[in-house]
Amino acid sequence: MIAFWLIIAAMLLGALACVLPPLLRTSARGPGQAHAALAGLMIALIPASALTLYMRIGDPVALAMQTAPLASPDRHADAPASMEAAVSRLVARLRADPDDAPGWAMLARSYMALQRPSDAAEAYRRAIALNPRDAELLADYADALASANGGDFNDAALKVIDSALAIDADQPKALALAASAAFDRRDYARAIHFWERLGKAPDLAPQIAQQAQKNIDETRALAAKGSDGSKAKAASIEVRVRLSPELEQRVRPTDTVFVYALADDGSRMPLAVQRLSVSQLPATVRLDDSMSMTPNRRLSDFSRISVDARVSSSGQARPAAGDLTGSSGAVSSKDAGVIDVTIADVVR
Repeated sequence: MIAFWLIIAAMLLGALACVLPPLLRTSARGPGQAHAALAGLMIALIPASALTLYMRIGDPVALAMQTAPLASPDRHADAPASMEAAVSRLVARLRADPDDAPGWAMLARSYMALQRPSDAAEAYRRAIALNPRDAELLADYADALASANGGDFNDAALKVIDSALAIDADQPKALALAASAAFDRRDYARAIHFWERLGKAPDLAPQIAQQAQKNIDETRALAAKGSDGSKAKAASIEVRVRLSPELEQRVRPTDTVFVYALADDGSRMPLAVQRLSVSQLPATVRLDDSMSMTPNRRLSDFSRISVDARVSSSGQARPAAGDLTGSSGAVSSKDAGVIDVTIADVVR
């Protein structure tokens, strides 16, 4: 599974790295360049949208928190650098031509591929200001806003989703995001409503329709367990996180800290995630069932868990060499009290 996602990521990076440089070398605008911009946009859009939609329908934040080892570090080592250079040239071109809506959209999707959601959200905002009736663009913007907010749907993201669906009631990504947002609020009836609409959207890929139906079935089962009283009380744990004094000189106050619970079944898919900054440490955070990424993987579904904390100077969810980490080890999710996690190790 991990190899599959790495291949997808490499394909996306490779496509953008190949398409952006020849596009940016064109200095005069004309019909030929417009076609080149459209082709580049489609190549960037198709894999990025498919990946993001799958993540939102299945488990949005969890996939980003996978901690399996990466491929050999020197393999495709120049791809991110090449993409960064291409993005820099695109930024320069947009400064000279700020009314290029497809260019802003391409920049936004490039930022998402580089895991820079805050920059992506700003680029989407510029694109939408020039093209406010594009429902797909609005859905992408909402996704970037949520990603920049640690995967949580804030009021701004919810308003953008509503705007997208007001323009196109069958926009697949907007429906998927609306369903995920409702599920996060534990509004299961509304989540099912949006997933049912997604499943009936025209020209929907069969695998997405199947995933939507799976989510519907699991959410109905979850809602039924809650209504008949047979489900155990929703789990909630308190985690006290601190940084080892020996590592204080290796961090900055603005570095990101991820705190997440893992099941004892060997999966690296988090059951719940919180994000804070080094300046907030030491801190006590709460992890609970409302933070579940999928209906069938919640804290209350597992009696034994572990809680990990990791400092990322880049702010990226994927672990990298030099990150600082710590773990509680296996503990009970039912009667653990306050779980202590000390960040005292360095990722090699």
